[in-house]
Amino acid sequence: MLRSLLVPEGYQVLTAHSGPEALEVAQRESPDVVLLDVMMPGMDGYEVCTQLRANPWLANIPVLMLTALDDRDSKLRGLEAGADDFLPKPYDSLELRARLRTITRLNRFRQLYEERARLEAAIAHAPYGIVLAERDGSILQRNEAFTRMLAPGQPPLTNFYAYLPAPTALLLRERSDRPGAVAPLESPLNFAAAPDAVVEVSCALVPWQGRGIVHFVIRDLTEGKRLEQQLQHSQRIELLGQLAGSAIHDVNNILGAIQGSAQLLEMKEGADLGLHLGQIMTSTQRGASMLRQLLMFARGEDSECEPSNLAGVAAEVAHMVKETFGAMYTVEFTTEEGLPQTLVDATQIHQIVMNLCVNARDAMPDGGQLVIGIARRTVSTPVTAVLGDSPPAGDYVGISVRDNGTGIPPDVLPKLFDPFFTTKPKGKGTGLGLATVIRLVRRQKGFVLLETEVGVGTCFNCCFPVWTAPAV
Repeated sequence: MLRSLLVPEGYQVLTAHSGPEALEVAQRESPDVVLLDVMMPGMDGYEVCTQLRANPWLANIPVLMLTALDDRDSKLRGLEAGADDFLPKPYDSLELRARLRTITRLNRFRQLYEERARLEAAIAHAPYGIVLAERDGSILQRNEAFTRMLAPGQPPLTNFYAYLPAPTALLLRERSDRPGAVAPLESPLNFAAAPDAVVEVSCALVPWQGRGIVHFVIRDLTEGKRLEQQLQHSQRIELLGQLAGSAIHDVNNILGAIQGSAQLLEMKEGADLGLHLGQIMTSTQRGASMLRQLLMFARGEDSECEPSNLAGVAAEVAHMVKETFGAMYTVEFTTEEGLPQTLVDATQIHQIVMNLCVNARDAMPDGGQLVIGIARRTVSTPVTAVLGDSPPAGDYVGISVRDNGTGIPPDVLPKLFDPFFTTKPKGKGTGLGLATVIRLVRRQKGFVLLETEVGVGTCFNCCFPVWTAPAV
């Protein structure tokens, strides 16, 4: 009779012929509601209801008890066992269906409420900032982690985009209209607690009550950026220390040339006064240039990415390397004509090339040939770079550093770019050189290709996307 009443209403009806079977069916099917008789073989309805409530997976299923026992004590016992409602027999079919609709609707509201409470708790206690906003940026909800990123006492703004610089806000507005998650952006944060605050903002357009809202995730990168700058500075000082020995040797040679010319002038034995003065001037300029480049490298600070000609940056490094590495090393610099510009940080490109040159020198302990080359590279078919990077198709400018040294053994390759991994003797290196290279190349949306053969040599090719000027 129950089946004939409820199936036309759209319910799927499962039946059990005893109390133990009812528990088994409920455990297996997890129904939306249980209609439970009191008098049943094997286990009465009160015990079934008690065991349903004791099971954490079934405890919230609504239970409607149907029974011919219409006394007050039976009803109280059923409610104490955990029943949500009590309907005596014989029952009215309209009342039964009405109560079922009400109890299932209330249970679904409860489930939605609990789900929403869990979602709000997850947002509130997330370790990173979360903001839910309309498409125009009007904030619907923000969590405590985002509030902690802002300056104390800062009045809350109503629009999320006001917390970002105008170019970043404009780009996020465009991206937020695309379905699904989009690539994150690094940006300063307006009204931040830290004056140099840097955050990573990602967004996704998600459905919400018949419309789309934007889910922003804001990660604070400030401390990580500070540590990265300290690491880069330490690694730059390490390179400077490695160059110092060679630089001192060359400076001594320069000073010797100056001293010799000055002594000849003092003895008035120089047949050509202009020749000796010219030698002194040339040597002085050469020494000053070398020391100036070393000083600039030691003081180098990261700057903004700007359209740059990589050939000019690499040529400066090639000149410094040629001056400081010594006569055992032949340094050659090659470049293509008419190379396009790339959007890079010139200081970091300087650091990348210098790291690779120092590594190449160390791979040639008895001297050898070092070739620094700049050339255009077009990626049209899939290319696998180091660490599994897969660069998108397009035009790139590559800086290659090639040596004819010892090469890299196969067992070293998997750990080559790990921070602090080094094959050099203790005290001869920190293992930060190649780790710094890959981090700085990736930061500028580039990739690294590696060719190496034991006993033949190694070539690192760092490729950076060609810059296209924005349309005006």
